[in-house]
Amino acid sequence: MKTIFYRRLQYGSCLFLLVLGILVYGNHLQNPFQFDTVAYIVNQHRLNNINEQLTINYLFEDFFHRSFLQITIAFNAHLDGLRTFSYHLINLLLHLINSLLVYFITSRMWCHFRLTSYQSAETEKGFVSLFTAALFLLHPIQTESVVYIMSRSEVFAGTFYLSAFLLFQVYLTKNRPVKTRFKIIVLFIISTAFILGFSVKQTLITLPLILLLYFLFGQVSESVSIRWLNKWKWKIGFFTFVGIILLFYKLLTDELFLIGPSLAGEDIGRLNYMLTQPYVIVYYYLKLLILPVNLNIDPDILLVTEWWSWKFITPLIGIAGLIYFSYRVKERFLLLYLILWFLIVLSPSSSIITLSDLAAEHRTYLASFSFYVAVSYCVYKVPHLIYSAHPKKSRNIVAVLCIFILIIFSVLTIQRNKIWISEVSLWSDTLKKSPKKIRPIINLAQAYSKIGKFDLAIEYYEKAQTLNPNIFATNYNLANLYLEKGREEDGLKLLKRAVLIRPKMAEVHGLLGEIYLKQKKIKLAELHLKRAVESKSDYALAMRNLGIIYYFHLKKPKKAAVLFSRALSIDPNQKEADNIRTLIRLINPKNK
Repeated sequence: MKTIFYRRLQYGSCLFLLVLGILVYGNHLQNPFQFDTVAYIVNQHRLNNINEQLTINYLFEDFFHRSFLQITIAFNAHLDGLRTFSYHLINLLLHLINSLLVYFITSRMWCHFRLTSYQSAETEKGFVSLFTAALFLLHPIQTESVVYIMSRSEVFAGTFYLSAFLLFQVYLTKNRPVKTRFKIIVLFIISTAFILGFSVKQTLITLPLILLLYFLFGQVSESVSIRWLNKWKWKIGFFTFVGIILLFYKLLTDELFLIGPSLAGEDIGRLNYMLTQPYVIVYYYLKLLILPVNLNIDPDILLVTEWWSWKFITPLIGIAGLIYFSYRVKERFLLLYLILWFLIVLSPSSSIITLSDLAAEHRTYLASFSFYVAVSYCVYKVPHLIYSAHPKKSRNIVAVLCIFILIIFSVLTIQRNKIWISEVSLWSDTLKKSPKKIRPIINLAQAYSKIGKFDLAIEYYEKAQTLNPNIFATNYNLANLYLEKGREEDGLKLLKRAVLIRPKMAEVHGLLGEIYLKQKKIKLAELHLKRAVESKSDYALAMRNLGIIYYFHLKKPKKAAVLFSRALSIDPNQKEADNIRTLIRLINPKNK
Protein backbone atom coordinates (compact mmCIF):
# COMPACT_ATOMS: atom_id res chain seq x y z
CA MET A 1 0.00 0.00 0.00
CA LYS A 2 2.87 2.36 0.82
CA THR A 3 4.43 1.74 -2.61
CA ILE A 4 1.11 2.44 -4.36
CA PHE A 5 0.74 5.69 -2.37
CA TYR A 6 4.19 6.96 -3.40
CA ARG A 7 3.57 5.96 -7.03
CA ARG A 8 0.39 8.01 -7.03
CA LEU A 9 2.24 10.87 -5.37
CA GLN A 10 4.87 10.77 -8.11
CA TYR A 11 2.25 10.71 -10.87
CA GLY A 12 0.48 13.63 -9.23
CA SER A 13 3.73 15.58 -8.93
CA CYS A 14 4.56 15.00 -12.60
CA LEU A 15 1.09 16.09 -13.68
CA PHE A 16 1.38 19.21 -11.50
CA LEU A 17 4.71 20.14 -13.14
CA LEU A 18 3.37 19.62 -16.66
CA VAL A 19 0.24 21.69 -16.11
CA LEU A 20 2.16 24.45 -14.34
CA GLY A 21 4.76 24.62 -17.11
CA ILE A 22 2.13 24.86 -19.84
CA LEU A 23 0.24 27.60 -17.99
CA VAL A 24 3.33 29.71 -17.36
CA TYR A 25 5.06 29.30 -20.75
CA GLY A 26 1.99 29.04 -22.98
CA ASN A 27 2.01 32.76 -23.75
CA HIS A 28 5.22 32.62 -25.81
CA LEU A 29 4.34 29.99 -28.44
CA GLN A 30 3.50 32.56 -31.13
CA ASN A 31 6.51 34.80 -30.50
CA PRO A 32 8.56 35.59 -33.65
CA PHE A 33 12.17 34.65 -34.38
CA GLN A 34 14.51 36.80 -32.30
CA PHE A 35 18.15 37.82 -32.11
CA ASP A 36 20.59 35.23 -33.58
CA THR A 37 17.69 32.99 -34.59
CA VAL A 38 16.92 35.39 -37.44
CA ALA A 39 20.48 35.23 -38.74
CA TYR A 40 20.83 31.47 -38.17
CA ILE A 41 17.53 30.32 -39.68
CA VAL A 42 16.31 33.07 -42.00
CA ASN A 43 19.23 35.14 -43.27
CA GLN A 44 21.90 32.49 -43.65
CA HIS A 45 19.64 30.08 -45.56
CA ARG A 46 20.66 27.13 -43.38
CA LEU A 47 17.33 25.44 -44.10
CA ASN A 48 17.61 25.45 -47.89
CA ASN A 49 18.68 21.79 -47.93
CA ILE A 50 16.34 20.27 -45.37
CA ASN A 51 16.29 16.81 -46.96
CA GLU A 52 20.09 16.57 -46.77
CA GLN A 53 20.08 17.61 -43.12
CA LEU A 54 17.46 15.04 -42.13
CA THR A 55 19.85 12.14 -42.70
CA ILE A 56 22.24 10.00 -40.67
CA ASN A 57 25.10 11.05 -42.97
CA TYR A 58 24.64 14.69 -42.02
CA LEU A 59 24.77 13.75 -38.32
CA PHE A 60 28.22 12.19 -38.75
CA GLU A 61 29.63 14.61 -41.33
CA ASP A 62 28.94 17.72 -39.23
CA PHE A 63 29.06 16.04 -35.82
CA PHE A 64 31.42 18.53 -34.16
CA HIS A 65 29.40 21.49 -35.44
CA ARG A 66 26.18 20.64 -33.57
CA SER A 67 24.70 18.56 -36.38
CA PHE A 68 22.05 16.94 -34.18
CA LEU A 69 20.83 20.38 -33.09
CA GLN A 70 20.62 21.44 -36.74
CA ILE A 71 18.67 18.27 -37.55
CA THR A 72 16.00 19.26 -35.02
CA ILE A 73 15.81 22.76 -36.53
CA ALA A 74 15.49 21.23 -40.00
CA PHE A 75 12.74 18.96 -38.66
CA ASN A 76 10.85 22.05 -37.49
CA ALA A 77 11.26 23.64 -40.91
CA HIS A 78 9.98 20.44 -42.53
CA LEU A 79 6.91 20.47 -40.28
CA ASP A 80 6.06 24.16 -40.22
CA GLY A 81 8.32 26.13 -42.56
CA LEU A 82 9.28 29.45 -41.01
CA ARG A 83 6.24 29.64 -38.72
CA THR A 84 7.55 29.76 -35.18
CA PHE A 85 4.90 27.75 -33.28
CA SER A 86 6.49 24.31 -33.67
CA TYR A 87 9.97 25.66 -32.86
CA HIS A 88 8.73 27.08 -29.56
CA LEU A 89 6.62 24.00 -28.84
CA ILE A 90 9.59 21.63 -29.09
CA ASN A 91 11.67 23.89 -26.84
CA LEU A 92 8.87 23.89 -24.26
CA LEU A 93 8.37 20.12 -24.44
CA LEU A 94 12.09 19.56 -23.86
CA HIS A 95 12.01 21.92 -20.87
CA LEU A 96 9.02 20.06 -19.40
CA ILE A 97 10.81 16.73 -19.85
CA ASN A 98 13.91 18.14 -18.16
CA SER A 99 11.83 19.30 -15.20
CA LEU A 100 10.46 15.76 -14.75
CA LEU A 101 14.00 14.37 -14.98
CA VAL A 102 15.11 16.82 -12.29
CA TYR A 103 12.27 15.59 -10.07
CA PHE A 104 13.37 11.95 -10.25
CA ILE A 105 17.10 12.78 -10.09
CA THR A 106 16.67 14.80 -6.89
CA SER A 107 14.66 12.02 -5.28
CA ARG A 108 17.36 9.44 -6.03
CA MET A 109 20.08 11.86 -4.95
CA TRP A 110 18.59 11.97 -1.44
CA CYS A 111 18.90 8.19 -1.22
CA HIS A 112 22.43 8.17 -2.67
CA PHE A 113 23.73 10.65 -0.08
CA ARG A 114 21.89 8.72 2.66
CA LEU A 115 19.68 11.62 3.71
CA THR A 116 16.62 9.40 4.23
CA SER A 117 17.64 7.49 7.34
CA TYR A 118 15.66 9.54 9.87
CA GLN A 119 11.99 10.04 10.67
CA SER A 120 9.90 11.96 8.10
CA ALA A 121 12.71 11.55 5.56
CA GLU A 122 10.28 10.48 2.84
CA THR A 123 8.32 13.71 3.33
CA GLU A 124 11.52 15.74 3.04
CA LYS A 125 12.62 13.85 -0.06
CA GLY A 126 9.23 14.27 -1.69
CA PHE A 127 9.10 18.01 -0.96
CA VAL A 128 12.67 18.76 -2.00
CA SER A 129 12.29 16.76 -5.23
CA LEU A 130 9.06 18.48 -6.25
CA PHE A 131 10.11 21.98 -5.21
CA THR A 132 13.50 21.63 -6.97
CA ALA A 133 11.75 20.55 -10.17
CA ALA A 134 9.26 23.44 -9.85
CA LEU A 135 12.08 25.97 -9.38
CA PHE A 136 13.94 24.51 -12.36
CA LEU A 137 10.73 24.80 -14.38
CA LEU A 138 9.67 28.30 -13.34
CA HIS A 139 12.73 30.33 -12.39
CA PRO A 140 12.73 33.47 -14.58
CA ILE A 141 16.38 32.98 -15.56
CA GLN A 142 15.26 29.90 -17.53
CA THR A 143 13.12 31.98 -19.91
CA GLU A 144 16.02 32.79 -22.21
CA SER A 145 16.76 29.09 -22.68
CA VAL A 146 13.12 28.18 -23.34
CA VAL A 147 11.79 31.20 -25.27
CA TYR A 148 14.90 31.97 -27.34
CA ILE A 149 14.75 29.35 -30.09
CA MET A 150 18.51 29.08 -30.65
CA SER A 151 18.96 28.31 -26.94
CA ARG A 152 17.50 24.92 -27.78
CA SER A 153 21.13 23.83 -27.63
CA GLU A 154 21.04 24.35 -23.85
CA VAL A 155 17.65 22.72 -23.31
CA PHE A 156 18.21 19.75 -25.64
CA ALA A 157 21.73 19.12 -24.34
CA GLY A 158 20.20 19.27 -20.86
CA THR A 159 17.79 16.49 -21.82
CA PHE A 160 20.67 14.18 -22.77
CA TYR A 161 22.70 15.23 -19.73
CA LEU A 162 19.90 14.67 -17.22
CA SER A 163 18.76 11.43 -18.88
CA ALA A 164 22.29 10.01 -18.71
CA PHE A 165 22.59 11.13 -15.08
CA LEU A 166 19.29 9.48 -14.09
CA LEU A 167 20.30 6.26 -15.82
CA PHE A 168 23.61 6.33 -13.95
CA GLN A 169 21.65 6.63 -10.71
CA VAL A 170 19.63 3.57 -11.75
CA TYR A 171 22.91 1.78 -12.52
CA LEU A 172 24.14 2.48 -8.97
CA THR A 173 20.92 1.21 -7.33
CA LYS A 174 21.81 -0.93 -4.33
CA ASN A 175 18.46 -1.82 -2.80
CA ARG A 176 17.86 -4.67 -5.23
CA PRO A 177 20.06 -7.07 -7.23
CA VAL A 178 20.71 -5.87 -10.76
CA LYS A 179 21.62 -8.27 -13.55
CA THR A 180 24.86 -7.74 -15.45
CA ARG A 181 23.00 -7.64 -18.78
CA PHE A 182 20.83 -4.81 -17.51
CA LYS A 183 23.89 -2.85 -16.36
CA ILE A 184 25.55 -3.26 -19.76
CA ILE A 185 22.42 -1.98 -21.52
CA VAL A 186 22.21 1.01 -19.16
CA LEU A 187 25.88 1.87 -19.72
CA PHE A 188 25.36 1.62 -23.49
CA ILE A 189 22.39 4.01 -23.34
CA ILE A 190 24.38 6.44 -21.15
CA SER A 191 27.23 6.39 -23.68
CA THR A 192 24.81 6.96 -26.55
CA ALA A 193 23.19 9.89 -24.73
CA PHE A 194 26.63 11.37 -24.12
CA ILE A 195 27.63 11.11 -27.79
CA LEU A 196 24.36 12.47 -29.18
CA GLY A 197 24.25 15.24 -26.60
CA PHE A 198 27.80 16.26 -27.48
CA SER A 199 26.57 16.91 -31.02
CA VAL A 200 23.96 19.28 -29.59
CA LYS A 201 26.32 21.22 -27.30
CA GLN A 202 29.77 20.49 -25.94
CA THR A 203 28.55 21.00 -22.35
CA LEU A 204 28.29 17.18 -22.28
CA ILE A 205 32.09 17.05 -21.96
CA THR A 206 31.63 17.66 -18.20
CA LEU A 207 29.29 14.67 -17.73
CA PRO A 208 31.95 11.98 -16.99
CA LEU A 209 33.47 14.08 -14.19
CA ILE A 210 30.02 14.81 -12.72
CA LEU A 211 29.19 11.08 -12.74
CA LEU A 212 32.55 10.16 -11.19
CA LEU A 213 32.13 12.67 -8.36
CA TYR A 214 28.57 11.51 -7.76
CA PHE A 215 29.78 7.93 -7.43
CA LEU A 216 32.69 8.80 -5.10
CA PHE A 217 30.71 11.18 -2.86
CA GLY A 218 28.17 8.46 -2.24
CA GLN A 219 30.72 5.87 -1.07
CA VAL A 220 31.36 5.01 2.55
CA SER A 221 34.88 5.49 3.91
CA GLU A 222 35.51 1.73 4.04
CA SER A 223 34.66 1.12 0.38
CA VAL A 224 37.29 -0.21 -2.06
CA SER A 225 37.24 2.94 -4.20
CA ILE A 226 37.75 5.30 -1.24
CA ARG A 227 40.56 3.14 0.18
CA TRP A 228 42.24 3.15 -3.24
CA LEU A 229 41.94 6.95 -3.48
CA ASN A 230 43.39 7.38 0.01
CA LYS A 231 46.33 5.18 -0.95
CA TRP A 232 47.15 7.07 -4.17
CA LYS A 233 45.80 10.54 -3.33
CA TRP A 234 49.19 12.30 -3.24
CA LYS A 235 50.30 10.92 -6.61
CA ILE A 236 46.90 11.64 -8.15
CA GLY A 237 46.96 15.15 -6.70
CA PHE A 238 50.51 15.79 -7.96
CA PHE A 239 49.82 14.67 -11.53
CA THR A 240 46.50 16.53 -11.57
CA PHE A 241 48.21 19.72 -10.39
CA VAL A 242 50.98 19.40 -12.99
CA GLY A 243 48.39 18.68 -15.69
CA ILE A 244 46.39 21.78 -14.77
CA ILE A 245 49.53 23.95 -14.78
CA LEU A 246 50.54 22.67 -18.23
CA LEU A 247 47.00 23.10 -19.56
CA PHE A 248 46.78 26.70 -18.40
CA TYR A 249 50.26 27.45 -19.73
CA LYS A 250 49.23 26.18 -23.14
CA LEU A 251 45.92 28.04 -22.99
CA LEU A 252 47.50 31.36 -22.07
CA THR A 253 50.31 31.14 -24.61
CA ASP A 254 48.23 29.87 -27.53
CA GLU A 255 44.91 31.65 -28.17
CA LEU A 256 43.99 29.07 -30.84
CA PHE A 257 44.40 26.03 -28.57
CA LEU A 258 41.16 23.98 -28.30
CA ILE A 259 38.96 26.57 -30.04
CA GLY A 260 40.81 27.59 -33.21
CA PRO A 261 40.52 31.11 -34.71
CA SER A 262 38.00 33.22 -32.83
CA LEU A 263 36.94 36.85 -33.18
CA ALA A 264 36.22 36.82 -29.45
CA GLY A 265 39.80 35.73 -28.86
CA GLU A 266 41.04 38.70 -30.85
CA ASP A 267 38.70 41.26 -29.30
CA ILE A 268 38.64 40.04 -25.69
CA GLY A 269 41.59 37.71 -25.24
CA ARG A 270 41.49 34.41 -23.39
CA LEU A 271 43.27 35.69 -20.26
CA ASN A 272 40.90 38.65 -19.90
CA TYR A 273 37.91 36.37 -20.49
CA MET A 274 39.06 33.98 -17.75
CA LEU A 275 39.78 36.85 -15.34
CA THR A 276 36.24 38.16 -15.87
CA GLN A 277 34.38 34.88 -15.36
CA PRO A 278 34.62 34.63 -11.51
CA TYR A 279 32.91 38.04 -11.37
CA VAL A 280 30.26 36.86 -13.85
CA ILE A 281 29.59 33.68 -11.87
CA VAL A 282 29.24 35.32 -8.44
CA TYR A 283 28.04 38.85 -9.13
CA TYR A 284 25.86 38.17 -12.15
CA TYR A 285 24.67 34.55 -12.36
CA LEU A 286 24.30 33.94 -8.60
CA LYS A 287 22.75 37.37 -8.12
CA LEU A 288 20.09 36.59 -10.74
CA LEU A 289 19.44 33.16 -9.28
CA ILE A 290 18.87 34.68 -5.84
CA LEU A 291 17.02 37.79 -7.05
CA PRO A 292 15.71 37.22 -10.62
CA VAL A 293 14.97 40.80 -11.66
CA ASN A 294 16.43 42.92 -14.47
CA LEU A 295 16.96 39.91 -16.71
CA ASN A 296 18.86 40.99 -19.79
CA ILE A 297 19.64 39.28 -23.08
CA ASP A 298 22.73 41.49 -23.54
CA PRO A 299 24.18 42.37 -20.11
CA ASP A 300 26.80 45.08 -19.85
CA ILE A 301 29.72 43.33 -18.14
CA LEU A 302 33.00 45.22 -17.80
CA LEU A 303 36.09 43.26 -18.82
CA VAL A 304 38.54 42.39 -16.02
CA THR A 305 42.14 42.75 -17.20
CA GLU A 306 44.21 42.63 -14.00
CA TRP A 307 44.93 39.76 -11.63
CA TRP A 308 44.75 42.06 -8.58
CA SER A 309 41.36 43.53 -9.48
CA TRP A 310 38.74 43.20 -6.73
CA LYS A 311 36.37 41.89 -9.41
CA PHE A 312 38.69 38.88 -9.75
CA ILE A 313 39.89 38.41 -6.17
CA THR A 314 36.62 38.78 -4.19
CA PRO A 315 34.55 36.26 -6.21
CA LEU A 316 37.41 33.74 -5.96
CA ILE A 317 37.45 34.21 -2.18
CA GLY A 318 33.66 33.80 -2.16
CA ILE A 319 33.81 30.56 -4.16
CA ALA A 320 36.59 29.19 -1.94
CA GLY A 321 34.58 30.16 1.14
CA LEU A 322 31.50 28.32 -0.14
CA ILE A 323 33.54 25.19 -0.80
CA TYR A 324 35.11 25.35 2.68
CA PHE A 325 31.72 25.93 4.35
CA SER A 326 30.14 23.03 2.44
CA TYR A 327 32.91 20.75 3.66
CA ARG A 328 32.41 21.75 7.29
CA VAL A 329 28.63 21.35 7.54
CA LYS A 330 26.92 18.12 8.51
CA GLU A 331 25.68 17.10 5.05
CA ARG A 332 28.97 18.19 3.48
CA PHE A 333 28.99 15.65 0.67
CA LEU A 334 25.67 16.86 -0.69
CA LEU A 335 26.44 20.59 -0.45
CA LEU A 336 29.98 20.16 -1.75
CA TYR A 337 28.68 18.14 -4.67
CA LEU A 338 26.07 20.79 -5.48
CA ILE A 339 28.71 23.54 -5.55
CA LEU A 340 30.99 21.44 -7.74
CA TRP A 341 28.06 20.64 -10.07
CA PHE A 342 27.41 24.36 -10.57
CA LEU A 343 31.05 25.22 -11.24
CA ILE A 344 31.87 22.21 -13.41
CA VAL A 345 28.76 22.34 -15.61
CA LEU A 346 29.27 26.08 -16.09
CA SER A 347 32.99 25.71 -16.77
CA PRO A 348 32.99 25.22 -20.59
CA SER A 349 31.42 28.66 -21.10
CA SER A 350 33.00 30.32 -18.05
CA SER A 351 36.64 29.32 -18.23
CA ILE A 352 38.89 28.35 -21.12
CA ILE A 353 36.53 28.77 -24.11
CA THR A 354 36.58 32.43 -25.16
CA LEU A 355 33.08 33.46 -26.25
CA SER A 356 31.89 36.71 -27.77
CA ASP A 357 29.56 37.46 -24.85
CA LEU A 358 31.08 37.62 -21.38
CA ALA A 359 27.77 36.47 -19.85
CA ALA A 360 24.50 34.96 -21.06
CA GLU A 361 21.61 33.79 -18.90
CA HIS A 362 20.98 30.63 -20.93
CA ARG A 363 24.40 29.28 -19.96
CA THR A 364 23.11 28.70 -16.41
CA TYR A 365 20.25 26.45 -17.58
CA LEU A 366 21.71 23.13 -16.46
CA ALA A 367 24.20 24.41 -13.89
CA SER A 368 21.43 26.10 -11.91
CA PHE A 369 19.91 22.72 -10.99
CA SER A 370 22.27 22.48 -8.01
CA PHE A 371 21.19 25.95 -6.80
CA TYR A 372 17.53 24.89 -6.85
CA VAL A 373 18.33 21.77 -4.84
CA ALA A 374 20.13 23.86 -2.20
CA VAL A 375 17.25 26.37 -2.00
CA SER A 376 14.65 23.60 -1.69
CA TYR A 377 16.65 21.94 1.06
CA CYS A 378 16.95 25.23 2.99
CA VAL A 379 13.26 26.09 2.56
CA TYR A 380 12.35 22.75 4.11
CA LYS A 381 15.13 22.42 6.69
CA VAL A 382 15.36 25.88 8.28
CA PRO A 383 11.73 26.13 9.53
CA HIS A 384 11.93 22.57 10.88
CA LEU A 385 15.13 23.40 12.78
CA ILE A 386 13.75 26.67 14.20
CA TYR A 387 10.37 25.17 15.16
CA SER A 388 11.49 21.62 15.88
CA ALA A 389 9.02 21.38 18.77
CA HIS A 390 6.11 22.52 16.58
CA PRO A 391 6.05 20.31 13.45
CA LYS A 392 2.65 21.60 12.32
CA LYS A 393 3.82 25.22 12.45
CA SER A 394 7.00 24.41 10.55
CA ARG A 395 5.00 22.59 7.86
CA ASN A 396 2.71 25.61 7.47
CA ILE A 397 5.69 27.96 7.12
CA VAL A 398 7.23 25.70 4.48
CA ALA A 399 3.95 25.59 2.57
CA VAL A 400 3.54 29.39 2.65
CA LEU A 401 7.15 29.96 1.55
CA CYS A 402 6.80 27.44 -1.26
CA ILE A 403 3.54 28.89 -2.59
CA PHE A 404 4.84 32.47 -2.32
CA ILE A 405 8.06 31.72 -4.24
CA LEU A 406 6.27 29.77 -6.98
CA ILE A 407 3.67 32.51 -7.49
CA ILE A 408 6.34 35.23 -7.67
CA PHE A 409 8.45 33.20 -10.10
CA SER A 410 5.43 32.36 -12.26
CA VAL A 411 4.44 36.03 -12.54
CA LEU A 412 8.01 37.13 -13.32
CA THR A 413 8.42 34.42 -15.95
CA ILE A 414 5.10 35.26 -17.64
CA GLN A 415 6.11 38.94 -17.71
CA ARG A 416 9.55 38.08 -19.10
CA ASN A 417 7.96 35.94 -21.83
CA LYS A 418 5.95 38.97 -22.92
CA ILE A 419 9.15 40.96 -23.45
CA TRP A 420 10.02 38.49 -26.24
CA ILE A 421 6.77 39.21 -28.11
CA SER A 422 8.57 41.41 -30.67
CA GLU A 423 12.05 42.56 -31.54
CA VAL A 424 11.12 46.13 -30.63
CA SER A 425 9.97 45.18 -27.11
CA LEU A 426 12.97 42.89 -26.55
CA TRP A 427 15.61 45.40 -27.60
CA SER A 428 13.85 48.36 -25.99
CA ASP A 429 13.97 46.44 -22.71
CA THR A 430 17.62 45.52 -23.30
CA LEU A 431 18.60 49.10 -24.08
CA LYS A 432 17.05 50.32 -20.81
CA LYS A 433 19.23 47.84 -18.90
CA SER A 434 22.40 48.21 -21.00
CA PRO A 435 22.29 51.85 -22.17
CA LYS A 436 26.03 52.01 -22.84
CA LYS A 437 26.18 48.94 -25.10
CA ILE A 438 26.03 49.45 -28.82
CA ARG A 439 24.45 46.13 -29.87
CA PRO A 440 21.02 46.85 -28.32
CA ILE A 441 20.97 50.21 -30.11
CA ILE A 442 21.78 48.62 -33.48
CA ASN A 443 19.28 45.79 -33.00
CA LEU A 444 16.56 48.21 -31.94
CA ALA A 445 17.26 50.27 -35.06
CA GLN A 446 16.97 47.10 -37.19
CA ALA A 447 13.71 46.22 -35.44
CA TYR A 448 12.20 49.63 -36.21
CA SER A 449 13.41 49.37 -39.80
CA LYS A 450 11.66 46.01 -40.27
CA ILE A 451 8.29 47.42 -39.22
CA GLY A 452 8.64 50.50 -41.39
CA LYS A 453 9.44 53.09 -38.72
CA PHE A 454 12.41 54.44 -40.66
CA ASP A 455 12.78 57.74 -38.82
CA LEU A 456 13.18 55.93 -35.50
CA ALA A 457 15.55 53.47 -37.14
CA ILE A 458 17.69 56.35 -38.43
CA GLU A 459 17.68 57.96 -35.00
CA TYR A 460 19.06 54.84 -33.30
CA TYR A 461 21.56 54.07 -36.07
CA GLU A 462 22.91 57.61 -35.78
CA LYS A 463 23.18 57.15 -32.02
CA ALA A 464 25.16 53.95 -32.65
CA GLN A 465 27.41 55.85 -35.08
CA THR A 466 28.34 58.35 -32.39
CA LEU A 467 29.40 55.49 -30.09
CA ASN A 468 31.38 53.59 -32.73
CA PRO A 469 31.54 54.71 -36.39
CA ASN A 470 33.43 51.57 -37.51
CA ILE A 471 30.72 48.92 -37.31
CA PHE A 472 29.72 47.48 -40.66
CA ALA A 473 26.03 46.87 -39.93
CA THR A 474 25.51 50.44 -38.76
CA ASN A 475 27.16 52.01 -41.79
CA TYR A 476 25.51 49.71 -44.33
CA ASN A 477 22.00 49.77 -42.89
CA LEU A 478 22.01 53.50 -42.22
CA ALA A 479 23.31 54.12 -45.75
CA ASN A 480 20.34 52.19 -47.16
CA LEU A 481 17.92 54.26 -45.08
CA TYR A 482 19.58 57.49 -46.22
CA LEU A 483 19.22 56.36 -49.83
CA GLU A 484 15.52 55.62 -49.21
CA LYS A 485 15.15 59.17 -47.89
CA GLY A 486 16.94 60.63 -50.94
CA ARG A 487 20.10 61.53 -48.98
CA GLU A 488 22.43 60.06 -51.60
CA GLU A 489 25.64 61.81 -50.55
CA ASP A 490 25.20 60.83 -46.89
CA GLY A 491 24.50 57.25 -47.93
CA LEU A 492 27.52 57.19 -50.26
CA LYS A 493 29.80 58.40 -47.48
CA LEU A 494 28.69 55.56 -45.19
CA LEU A 495 28.99 52.94 -47.94
CA LYS A 496 32.59 54.02 -48.59
CA ARG A 497 33.33 53.41 -44.91
CA ALA A 498 31.44 50.08 -44.94
CA VAL A 499 33.47 48.79 -47.87
CA LEU A 500 36.69 49.55 -45.97
CA ILE A 501 35.41 47.57 -42.98
CA ARG A 502 34.34 44.57 -45.11
CA PRO A 503 36.06 44.81 -48.49
CA LYS A 504 34.69 41.46 -49.69
CA MET A 505 31.02 42.15 -48.97
CA ALA A 506 29.34 41.86 -52.37
CA GLU A 507 26.20 43.81 -51.47
CA VAL A 508 28.20 46.93 -50.57
CA HIS A 509 30.08 46.86 -53.86
CA GLY A 510 26.81 46.26 -55.69
CA LEU A 511 25.15 49.26 -54.07
CA LEU A 512 28.17 51.49 -54.67
CA GLY A 513 28.22 50.39 -58.30
CA GLU A 514 24.55 51.22 -58.67
CA ILE A 515 25.03 54.72 -57.21
CA TYR A 516 28.08 55.48 -59.34
CA LEU A 517 26.18 54.25 -62.41
CA LYS A 518 23.40 56.74 -61.69
CA GLN A 519 26.04 59.47 -61.25
CA LYS A 520 27.63 58.50 -64.61
CA LYS A 521 30.92 57.65 -62.87
CA ILE A 522 31.38 54.64 -65.12
CA LYS A 523 34.90 53.54 -64.14
CA LEU A 524 34.04 53.50 -60.44
CA ALA A 525 30.74 51.76 -61.17
CA GLU A 526 32.49 49.07 -63.25
CA LEU A 527 35.15 48.56 -60.56
CA HIS A 528 32.64 47.95 -57.75
CA LEU A 529 30.24 45.87 -59.81
CA LYS A 530 33.09 43.59 -60.91
CA ARG A 531 34.10 43.11 -57.27
CA ALA A 532 30.47 42.38 -56.37
CA VAL A 533 30.22 39.65 -59.00
CA GLU A 534 33.62 38.20 -58.05
CA SER A 535 32.58 37.99 -54.38
CA LYS A 536 29.11 36.60 -55.12
CA SER A 537 28.72 34.60 -58.30
CA ASP A 538 24.90 34.55 -58.15
CA TYR A 539 24.46 38.31 -57.67
CA ALA A 540 21.88 38.90 -60.43
CA LEU A 541 21.36 42.64 -59.88
CA ALA A 542 25.10 43.40 -60.03
CA MET A 543 25.41 41.36 -63.23
CA ARG A 544 22.54 43.24 -64.82
CA ASN A 545 24.03 46.62 -63.92
CA LEU A 546 27.44 45.56 -65.17
CA GLY A 547 25.80 44.46 -68.41
CA ILE A 548 24.20 47.91 -68.73
CA ILE A 549 27.66 49.50 -68.36
CA TYR A 550 29.13 47.26 -71.06
CA TYR A 551 26.23 47.78 -73.46
CA PHE A 552 25.43 51.48 -73.13
CA HIS A 553 28.70 53.04 -71.93
CA LEU A 554 31.65 50.85 -72.92
CA LYS A 555 30.09 49.61 -76.17
CA LYS A 556 30.89 45.94 -75.52
CA PRO A 557 27.59 44.26 -76.46
CA LYS A 558 28.91 40.68 -76.46
CA LYS A 559 30.11 40.96 -72.86
CA ALA A 560 26.84 42.65 -71.96
CA ALA A 561 24.82 39.80 -73.50
CA VAL A 562 26.70 37.20 -71.45
CA LEU A 563 26.07 39.11 -68.21
CA PHE A 564 22.41 39.73 -69.08
CA SER A 565 21.90 36.01 -69.78
CA ARG A 566 23.56 34.97 -66.52
CA ALA A 567 21.49 37.50 -64.56
CA LEU A 568 18.24 36.15 -66.08
CA SER A 569 19.22 32.54 -65.43
CA ILE A 570 19.71 33.40 -61.73
CA ASP A 571 16.62 35.58 -61.37
CA PRO A 572 14.26 35.29 -64.39
CA ASN A 573 11.61 37.47 -62.70
CA GLN A 574 13.83 40.39 -61.77
CA LYS A 575 12.93 44.01 -62.38
CA GLU A 576 13.02 44.98 -66.10
CA ALA A 577 13.49 41.34 -67.11
CA ASP A 578 11.54 41.86 -70.36
CA ASN A 579 13.73 44.83 -71.34
CA ILE A 580 16.84 42.76 -70.73
CA ARG A 581 15.52 39.97 -72.97
CA THR A 582 14.85 42.55 -75.68
CA LEU A 583 18.46 43.78 -75.44
CA ILE A 584 19.78 40.21 -75.69
CA ARG A 585 17.74 39.66 -78.88
CA LEU A 586 19.10 42.91 -80.32
CA ILE A 587 22.66 41.82 -79.58
CA ASN A 588 22.15 38.24 -80.84
CA PRO A 589 19.39 38.35 -83.46
CA LYS A 590 19.97 34.65 -84.29
CA ASN A 591 18.69 33.74 -80.78
CA LYS A 592 15.22 35.24 -81.34
